[in-house]
Amino acid sequence: MSQPRSAMEQSDQPRTQAERTALAESSMVLAAIDLLNSVGIQGTTLVAIGERSGYSRGLASHHFGSKAGLLRTVLRQMTAVWTEKLVENLGDKTGLQAFSTAIDSHLEHVLSHPDYIRAMNILWGAALDPASEFKPNVAEFMRIQRESVAAWVKGGQKSGEIRLDVNADRIAEQFYGTLIGLNNQWLVAPEIDLRAAYKDFKQNILRLLSAKLPPRNCND
Repeated sequence: MSQPRSAMEQSDQPRTQAERTALAESSMVLAAIDLLNSVGIQGTTLVAIGERSGYSRGLASHHFGSKAGLLRTVLRQMTAVWTEKLVENLGDKTGLQAFSTAIDSHLEHVLSHPDYIRAMNILWGAALDPASEFKPNVAEFMRIQRESVAAWVKGGQKSGEIRLDVNADRIAEQFYGTLIGLNNQWLVAPEIDLRAAYKDFKQNILRLLSAKLPPRNCND
């Protein structure tokens, strides 16, 4: 996975200990994402991560404690990239405008970072294992996302543009469930027209929520 060199990597100045630590952790996280995409979660071992990133397994263990600890960091960093983009694009939008912006932003993020999306879905799938050590991290991320969507609904209801009979929590569950489902299908069957799927989803969810338009079945 080709990544641009950071300003820290490009600098000819001696690095501080903090900079060296940050560079090592970043390199190992990128190596883990690369391995998740190429050999899956079973092959993403601390040994392989060390070899791919140019560091030792001992250093990986020192920084992250265990494979599960490293994968928790991978999840946090990938979700942070998405969250930062969404917050930047949303600004103070709420209601229907927030839904429209979020869907467009998510499509842009997926197409810009397919390696992140595949790795994230691999880790989310692994979180279904009852023994998963990073299941709480996945659950927390999803909870925060649902709460954000529910807030958009309530904001739109307050302004009068979203129907009052809409249940904000249920819409939030369905909203992210649809996005996850679309991307899982696309990752397995890339012939799916993801842009068209997102366009249809946006039209359907806006019509479903709008207080000014009658709901329409997606097959109409």
